[in-house]
Amino acid sequence: MYKILVVDDEPRVSTGIKNYLLRSELEISLVETALNGFEALDYLRMDTFDLILTDIQMSLMNGIELMEAIYMEQPHLPIIVISAHEKFDFAKKSLRLGARDYLIKPVELDELIRVVGRVLQEKGETGRQLLEHSARTDRGESLATKRKKALIELITETDLQQSDYSDLLQELDAHEKETHYGMMTVHFDLSRVGFSSRGITLRDRKLLKYASVNIMEESLADWKGIAFYGLGNQLIAAFQLNAQEVSDQRVHLKSQLNLIGQLIYINLKQFLNVEAIVGMSTLTTDISALPKLLGEASAASEWSSLHPSNKVFYFEDMSGPGRMNYIDWVTKVNQFVDQLKLMGGEPPPEDTESIVRLLSELGRSEEMFNSCFGLLVYRLYGLLLECGQDSGLPLRRYDPDIYFRGTPIDHKTERLGEYIPELSLLLRKCLIERDQSIISQVAGYIHKHYGNRGLKVQDIAGEVHFSAAYVGYLFKKIMKTNLWEYVTMVRIEEAKRLLEMTDKRRYEIAYQVGYESPEHFSRIFKRCVGISPAEYRKERQEEAG
Repeated sequence: MYKILVVDDEPRVSTGIKNYLLRSELEISLVETALNGFEALDYLRMDTFDLILTDIQMSLMNGIELMEAIYMEQPHLPIIVISAHEKFDFAKKSLRLGARDYLIKPVELDELIRVVGRVLQEKGETGRQLLEHSARTDRGESLATKRKKALIELITETDLQQSDYSDLLQELDAHEKETHYGMMTVHFDLSRVGFSSRGITLRDRKLLKYASVNIMEESLADWKGIAFYGLGNQLIAAFQLNAQEVSDQRVHLKSQLNLIGQLIYINLKQFLNVEAIVGMSTLTTDISALPKLLGEASAASEWSSLHPSNKVFYFEDMSGPGRMNYIDWVTKVNQFVDQLKLMGGEPPPEDTESIVRLLSELGRSEEMFNSCFGLLVYRLYGLLLECGQDSGLPLRRYDPDIYFRGTPIDHKTERLGEYIPELSLLLRKCLIERDQSIISQVAGYIHKHYGNRGLKVQDIAGEVHFSAAYVGYLFKKIMKTNLWEYVTMVRIEEAKRLLEMTDKRRYEIAYQVGYESPEHFSRIFKRCVGISPAEYRKERQEEAG
């Protein structure tokens, strides 16, 4: 069942549309009406709707301004414009802001039902239409282009169905089980490259990245390689080895991978004077594992910070005993840090014991242990600095260089068992102090500006320099109510005070507490209090008398 909001400053029009929609055969359970954009935003912040029908020329906030506000807060909410204005500029602006249709008043009611029904149906068909569009654009492409796109999709998409894999295998012509796939990442600093070794422009950096992709694909031609852009100054490549190249002789396979990695490094250096860091994954015959291999290659390249003289790194060299390896450890550390932040700095004791135990079991060498240990403690310390930099609390004591100074390697895990609870306790204090400070600023801003009839969630979030989504989440977590419900509560509490303590009329109170019309104020007041403003004033006068 659908819920629709009709916005029009002519009550006769909005009521007529409401009644006609409710009598239609469309599955519509509720139709609300608003007299202007401000009322509409109030409804949208207090409830969820499937479709908006709005006029353009309205007092206070016109339809274009309303659409801009909706686009900022709910960009995927469909809108149909119904207006008496036939000017092209109005229609153009409406469609630019995402309006699904533009109907001219007086609108034919059958046409209204047809358009509303179509837009509601489109909500469930958007994904299918996008897939069909993608399929249409794929027609006529070369086999090489299709193969590259299929591989990129396999690498970057993590939720493909089995049928998707079958389709992509056909694109790749890769049914042979003997085909082994590998991944590599290439990281480089493009701020000073080329044979002049001087700073270059953004345009030059883009050209260098483009040239680097071409060099990588030419270098990997013997292994059917493809290369494409990653995030920032990262390039990603996939390559293939056949059964003969992947022999049972471990040294031979390692030499093959070394040849591929060193060839990429040497060619980038020779032709572009780019200093690259190359990370190499393990191999697999399962194409569904390509995203995992990309993670392995990225993790391998991170070892450059520990071994700056090396340029090519192999994930296999990072593996610990048994099934746990460095990439699993990175994942575990990320989960632990995220959980620590989510739980306000207080992880369950068993989680702390678990990660300390895993660290002691992971490293098969001193080099491996130090790398994994450093990743954990510096992620924890970084989180502490991020959350407590303005707290005035003693954070520097938990700098790993200070806390673990002089600790022998065989005692570091024991010392880590003390470090995590101590840091967690301080982190919890920082998070509580920071979050309370944010909410205090937000609440103060609301109490100061609740009378502003144009108040927006973005204005409130901008006061503390966080996104509206995060401020909303944090406010709900601490205050146990959502942000706009709190704004409404502040407005209604002030309205109750004015009704009880003054002789101001309903429209005066409505405008003073931030509502554009007395009628809308009365509807919100009754929804929150249970009785109308007039009934509330009468009750309080009787109690006082």
